[in-house]
Amino acid sequence: MRHIAFSVLFCVFAVSVQAEDITLSNNAGVKVTLKNNTTKQGCTGWVLDTITYHNKPVGNPLGCLLYPRNVQTGESFGIGANEAKKIDEQTAEFTGETKLYNVPLTFRYKIAVDKDKPVISLTPSWKVAKDVHGWEIGTHFCNINASEDWRVQMYPFAGNSERLDLNPMRYCGVPGTLLYKNDLSMTVLFAIDSRSDYLNPTSWTGGTRFLFDNKKMPPIFFHCAGKLSACVDYEMPLQLFLDDTGTFTTTITNIVKNWMQAVDYKVEPLQVRTPQEAFDLSVTGRKAMPIYNAGKGYEHHAGTPFIYVGNNPYIAYYEYLTYCLNGDKVWRDIAFEQIDFTIKGQTSEGFFHTSYNIKDRGGRPEQKTGQFCSWDWGHNGYKIDINVWAARYILQTWQKVKEKEGIDKKEWYDAAMKSLDWCMKQQNEDGGFPQCVHIDSDSTYGVSWKPGKSQSVVSGRTMDALPIIAKITGNDLYLKKAEEAEKFMREKVENRFWYTGMHPDLPPEDFEQDSLYAVVEYWLDKYERTKDAEALEHAAANAYLALLFWCPKQLSWVTKPTQCAHSEQQHYNQYSVYCYGNRKVQCLDKLFKATQNPLFAQLRDRVMQNVFFTQITEGAYKGAVYEAICDPWLERKGNFDFTRGRNSPYTSELVTDIMIQLIEMGLVK
Repeated sequence: MRHIAFSVLFCVFAVSVQAEDITLSNNAGVKVTLKNNTTKQGCTGWVLDTITYHNKPVGNPLGCLLYPRNVQTGESFGIGANEAKKIDEQTAEFTGETKLYNVPLTFRYKIAVDKDKPVISLTPSWKVAKDVHGWEIGTHFCNINASEDWRVQMYPFAGNSERLDLNPMRYCGVPGTLLYKNDLSMTVLFAIDSRSDYLNPTSWTGGTRFLFDNKKMPPIFFHCAGKLSACVDYEMPLQLFLDDTGTFTTTITNIVKNWMQAVDYKVEPLQVRTPQEAFDLSVTGRKAMPIYNAGKGYEHHAGTPFIYVGNNPYIAYYEYLTYCLNGDKVWRDIAFEQIDFTIKGQTSEGFFHTSYNIKDRGGRPEQKTGQFCSWDWGHNGYKIDINVWAARYILQTWQKVKEKEGIDKKEWYDAAMKSLDWCMKQQNEDGGFPQCVHIDSDSTYGVSWKPGKSQSVVSGRTMDALPIIAKITGNDLYLKKAEEAEKFMREKVENRFWYTGMHPDLPPEDFEQDSLYAVVEYWLDKYERTKDAEALEHAAANAYLALLFWCPKQLSWVTKPTQCAHSEQQHYNQYSVYCYGNRKVQCLDKLFKATQNPLFAQLRDRVMQNVFFTQITEGAYKGAVYEAICDPWLERKGNFDFTRGRNSPYTSELVTDIMIQLIEMGLVK
């Protein structure tokens, strides 16, 4: 990425109506200083100088208001205002003009500080007299101090990152970036006001990009993508949300609550069908679905050449619960079949292979028809999270069968314990668990893995499973292992806003939101088990963080639902709504009951109905769910509503993810 060149390319003549500096301040300890007649970065006139919070600078003095940049040459300059007007103690307005290729550019800039909260609104607007090509308009709030370390997060493209160059911006939920120092002594949400028609690919806002490079380039939005059209009233409302409390729970809770108030965030109601109707649709359609392999399990999704055996015990537990509800023996039979088949794929070392090939998948021996393997799309490796996940649901099904029928499936129990013994030995020295062991890769995602154990990841399925396994087995070792993983998660996950590892077929460092809700589930289970108020605080804070990952409203150019949808993951971007391996709906229900905050009940209902929207209601895959709900930036080469392109019916994990929650929440019978 080419660094911005601070060059004086044009003369900007400032005629100010006020000689003294302007200071805006509020009751929360925020102070914004604007200066006149300074000369910084080639800029003359009224400029944004400093922003401080509790007398601490938020970055270095900036020294301009707008920042035009030539997209071909990288040359750039700062603009100061000709005139300034302080409206009150929290608000000021500025006007100015310059020229781009001798074409007049006029602008206004309004700065408003919330009276009682650490929130600042920056609203620049500009217009050119004639079309101008080759220039973009930059907006930022501070400069860079080369002695300070900052990190940036923008889901799903940057997590715990020193650098981000995203052009154009897309799939980022709340349209902004979380910038923070390593010790969280200062954290800033720098965002476009989501009440605007932000990032619309059918308008000029779709050309917005974001750049940041630690110690080299300030966080900056660029707009217009090299084309300024005559007489268009460009306006880009920006917001800053500040926090200096220094801890994960208070930082993210404060920032997101202030963001919700500033944008008047409301959960939009959606009604597709009742939980009972959704469950009945799933059960009746599932019976006739063509992709169950007798005695083995379900194809991963329509058209895949393998069964994801690691999910078999999870699906089996769901289907045994279905049998307990309706007495239909077919669900009992296939539940038993799937666990029995999983055990056949266990090696002498103890781990369960996670895949079984029903067709040839490639030229390698382990990819041939009829082979158990752990080759999951992009790489081969023994999956810790999936093994613990499988062991958990084998044990839960074993327990349920024993309670209901008096049958002790000892071979299930023994296989689960053998897998767990192997998994616990793989724990890394930092307390976390590796995503994979003995990795081999075909570099599908442009990443090659080294043999051995991967770095530690959230391991959300493992963290959620261990306390449950401890209760079933009566062995506190699993609680101890969960506590060690919790320590890693506090220090290296929450304190870095960096959640990885839920997709076992992706690189271990890939950033995705499903790990986040696995963490919510862990904290809620701990709260229920211990009544530790701190655990509830962590659960709620992670749920607030998730709102930054989720689309905040109905996007204007998409007809399918978008609010509360999220980008699936870094390598496969579209908007999805499922609960992949976590209990998002159930967690929101528990959060509501524990906190009595109606927001969580509203989010619970909205997420549930979003998932129901993706259910397939007719045809061979009736009762399955689609992987995506829409594609707002045409990443999947179809259309915005994703009616074309690759949108596979899932019959296994994504169905189980929602239906098992409906059963356990008592919403179906």
